[in-house]
Amino acid sequence: MDQLDPVVVQRETEAALAAKDADLAASWLAVAEARRILLPDDLTTRVRAAEAAAHSTYAQMRSFGAGFLTGQPEDLPGFAGAALGDFMVWGDIRDASREGWNLARGEEADELILGLSTVGLALTAGTYATVGGGAPVKAGVSLVKAARRGGRLSAAMGATLTRAVRESVDFAALRRVPDRIAALDGAALKSVVRTDKVRDLGRLLADAGTIEAKAGTKATMEGLRIADGSADMGRMARLAEAKGPQTLALLKSFGRGAFAITGAFLSLIWWGMGATLWLLGAIWTFNALVVALLRPLWRRKRRRRVAVGRLTAVHSG
Repeated sequence: MDQLDPVVVQRETEAALAAKDADLAASWLAVAEARRILLPDDLTTRVRAAEAAAHSTYAQMRSFGAGFLTGQPEDLPGFAGAALGDFMVWGDIRDASREGWNLARGEEADELILGLSTVGLALTAGTYATVGGGAPVKAGVSLVKAARRGGRLSAAMGATLTRAVRESVDFAALRRVPDRIAALDGAALKSVVRTDKVRDLGRLLADAGTIEAKAGTKATMEGLRIADGSADMGRMARLAEAKGPQTLALLKSFGRGAFAITGAFLSLIWWGMGATLWLLGAIWTFNALVVALLRPLWRRKRRRRVAVGRLTAVHSG
C-alpha cells in the first residue's frame, strides 16, 4: 500500500468526483482517514456533499425502484430493491420463468441466471439449509445475477459459478417442470436442487453477500469483475471485513493485488510463528550443544573431587 501516497489519494478522489462516483470518492476519503492523510478541506467538503446528494431520499427511492424492477443495482438502495425483489420471490420468479421456458422450448437459456434463481426459490421455500445462513446467500444470488446481467462478471468467475450451478441444479429435471419451479412447488424444487452438492455454491454466494454487507454494492461488483474464482472471493470477503469502506478504492487501485493486502498480513503472521518456532528450536539445540561440550569437563571435575576426597581420607587415617 506504499503507492497510496497523499498525491495519489487526492488525485483519485478528485477523479471520482469528476466521474460523479460519490461512493468511490467516499471510499478514497476513508482510505485517507485510515492512513492519516490530510486532504484539502474543500475536497473533503465536496466529497461529503456528493455523498449526501447520492443518498438523498429522492435518489434512494429512484435507485431502489430501478433495482426492484430490473434487478440491476448500482448502489446500496438499488441493491436493497433488487434483494427485496428476490426475497419477495418476484425477481427469482421473473428470471426462473423466463430462462426456464427458454430451456423447456430448446432455446438458448442463461444457465447461471436460471440456476441461481432456482437456488433462490429453493431458499425462499426453505427446502434446504445453507452454509452461514440463508440471508448472505440470498444476497449473493441477487448480486451475482446483477453482475451477470450488467456484464460485470469476469469470464473466470462466470465459469466457476456456472460450474457450481451445474453441480447444484439438475437442468434435465428442470426442463420438465419449469412452471412448477416458478410456482414454488417444494417437491419440484427438491427434485432439481441437489442439496448435497449446493454447499460450494452456497459458500461462494455467502462470500459475495459478506462483501456487500461490509464494503458495499459497488465494491462487490468490482470484485466480481476481477475475481478469478472461489479462492479470490474468499480473499475479498476477508479484505472487506478488514478494510470496510476502503475496499472499493483498494480494488480500483490495486485490482487483484488488493487481495494480497490481507494475504500478506496472514503470511506475515505465519512467518512470524515459524520464526518463533525456529528460534526456540535453535535455542534448544544450542543449549544441548553446550551441555554436550561441558559434560566431559563436569565429569573430570567430579573425578578429581572424588580422588581428592579419597586422598584426604587416606592421610587422615
